[in-house]
Amino acid sequence: MIVDALSAGTGRRTSSRDSIGCGPRSVAGVLELNEIRCRIARAESVLSNPGVMKNFQHIAISAMTMDLPVVRKIAGKWRRSNPRGKMLLGGPVTSDPISVLKALKPDVLVLGEGEATLDELLSAGFLDEQIDYSTIRGVAYLDAESPKFTPSRKFLAPDEISSVYVPSSTRIVDYISYQAARVYVEAVRGCSNFRRTKITLPGGQECTECSNCDSPDLEVRMDCPEAIPPGCGFCSVPSTWGPPRSRSEEAIANEVIELIKLGVHRIVLEAPDFLDYHRGRDPVTDPCNPPANINAIHRLLLRLTSQPEVAAGNAHLSIENMKACLFSEEVAAVLSNSMQGISPNIGLETGSDEHLKSIGKCGSSDDVLRAVRIAKAHGMAPFVYLIYGLPGETPETVKESIHVMREVAQAGAERIILYGFRALPGSAFAGFPEPHPKDALTAPLRKEAARINRKRKNKLVGAIVRGVVAEPSLTHHGYSMVYPLIEGPLMTVRGGYSVGTVLLVKIIKVLSSGLVEGQVAEDL
Repeated sequence: MIVDALSAGTGRRTSSRDSIGCGPRSVAGVLELNEIRCRIARAESVLSNPGVMKNFQHIAISAMTMDLPVVRKIAGKWRRSNPRGKMLLGGPVTSDPISVLKALKPDVLVLGEGEATLDELLSAGFLDEQIDYSTIRGVAYLDAESPKFTPSRKFLAPDEISSVYVPSSTRIVDYISYQAARVYVEAVRGCSNFRRTKITLPGGQECTECSNCDSPDLEVRMDCPEAIPPGCGFCSVPSTWGPPRSRSEEAIANEVIELIKLGVHRIVLEAPDFLDYHRGRDPVTDPCNPPANINAIHRLLLRLTSQPEVAAGNAHLSIENMKACLFSEEVAAVLSNSMQGISPNIGLETGSDEHLKSIGKCGSSDDVLRAVRIAKAHGMAPFVYLIYGLPGETPETVKESIHVMREVAQAGAERIILYGFRALPGSAFAGFPEPHPKDALTAPLRKEAARINRKRKNKLVGAIVRGVVAEPSLTHHGYSMVYPLIEGPLMTVRGGYSVGTVLLVKIIKVLSSGLVEGQVAEDL
């Protein structure tokens, strides 16, 4: 059993309910490569029906740091029902390995990039006998209650993540409502931002302006004499996954085609920054130079959007994360000419350029404003991300963020997405305190984001949107949740509909900054 505990928190996903990440399917792919039968289950399903665990000999759990509470519950139930079965943990939750080992006592933790490590564990007979973990790179385990770590494994090469370790497509059917979910297909692994924060860290590390982060030698950028984790201070991607590596066009296309054949309607090309796709020579550690590889992007998108289901509008392809400094007129032209209804997600984080530089972010607020204007001019509906509670935040940076939020909204941003800072293990800001949701300092920022989003949604009233039914509403009895096929608002409509039903919905009312009510115009 592979348990997808991603975003489950204490036991139930309250956000990203329509998302299916590629991690658990990657685990399933390695198991299938070794001819081991497996199934995927959401954490909520396992907790509501723990007896299902008796049908399996072993368990693998994929989770994030925030999911430790639900993983603890599942691990306890597993040990009681399958005391002889092996338990393996992987995913971002392992970025704090000592705490996880002591709290959960799994047989083994797979640290960082896991496919080759899992493959070696299986080849060594991990599921059938007690093996010597010290011979396996990239794992952590308990030896007489003492945490032990083996040397890190080198990152997989692009051809390995393209043709050797291929995510399972068939196991997508294990997910309830997969037909309406955003199913992520990995296009790029790793991030090109190898700058570092200038803020003094809780451990005492402080940037000494050695200039490695700006070196023309891309290898030198990977080294920091002060051991400050690379990238934006709040993010652990570069330290965990390294510089970007792109999967081949063939691998991505094959996976997308298989998923669509199985009934998936919404595909998201997963990447910390999609514009890193086949960009420059390895290692790509400069976030803004060279420019995006227009030809490679165009070939990939043309191949994917030529699929009959996508061309007919019954399946939708989307791209999320893109750095503003790489988002050019040429990029926008390729995206808009290749795809329908695209909403590029552009990270601003903070409206203060000084604050941006201090946290290790590349580019400027002007880059974001320019990118939004370009996207809007090409018929796109860009989303802009900010984070409240970041280290270094002050009343002045909040004022600047509100000012820039208004500017990007006026320039055409479809939505402002505001996250609260999370201190992720493995990131530079791991030791900083997290903000309280009702912190007075950031209250104006949250209020302004809600105002902008609600105003934008009010303009949608009367619009007709094609969507796919996902699940019954948790908050509106007798209603169904409908997700847009082409980028648009989350909708709720009266009536019960089968998961995967495609509807035309007329928006009749704005219920909140994140939800609208619709009326079914036509069943398709």
